[in-house]
Amino acid sequence: MRAILVYGSVTTKTETVANLIKDELGDKLEKVVEVSEIQPEDVKEYDLLIAGIPTWDVGELEYAWQDFYDNMDGVDFSKLRIAIFGLGDQDAYADTYLDAMGILYDKFIQCGAKGGIGFVSTESHTYDESKAQRGEQFCGLALDEDNQSHMTEERVSEWCEQLIKEVWQSDEAVA
Repeated sequence: MRAILVYGSVTTKTETVANLIKDELGDKLEKVVEVSEIQPEDVKEYDLLIAGIPTWDVGELEYAWQDFYDNMDGVDFSKLRIAIFGLGDQDAYADTYLDAMGILYDKFIQCGAKGGIGFVSTESHTYDESKAQRGEQFCGLALDEDNQSHMTEERVSEWCEQLIKEVWQSDEAVA
C-alpha cells in the first residue's frame, strides 16, 4: 500500500496537523508533501491519498489546493482511495464550516477516486452549514484549531486508528 499525505497550509495549522498524522501513521506513509510541490498526475501513482485542507476566506479552497483543484480535470484517480482532513472555524464561519474539505473530496470522487473512509461524526461541532457534511458525518476528519484546539490531538489519534482499521487492516484481511 503506497500512501501519501498532501496538505496545504497558509497559517501552519494544517501543517501541524499533518505532522501529527505523520507521527501517528509512521512508516505507513511513503511521503508527506505540501500541495504546492506536487501535481494531480503525481498523486495518482499512490494507492491512498490523505489530503489536508483548511477552509480559507469564506468557504474557499486554500490557494495552493485551488491550483491543484483547477488541474484535476481529466486526471484518472480510479486507482486512488481518498481520506481527507479539514480545518475550519465553526464560530466565525458557521455557514461555510469545512466547506473546502467537502469541495475537494467531491472533486476527487468526481474524478474517479474511491472515498467513504475516515468519515467522522458531526456531533461535537456547532455550525449552521457545511459542504463537508454527509448525513450525520463529515467526509473526513473535522478540526477547529480556533475554537477546539484542545481536542485536536485526541481526534487525530482516533482518526488514525480508524484509518488503520479501514485501510491497512482491511487490506490485510483481503490478502
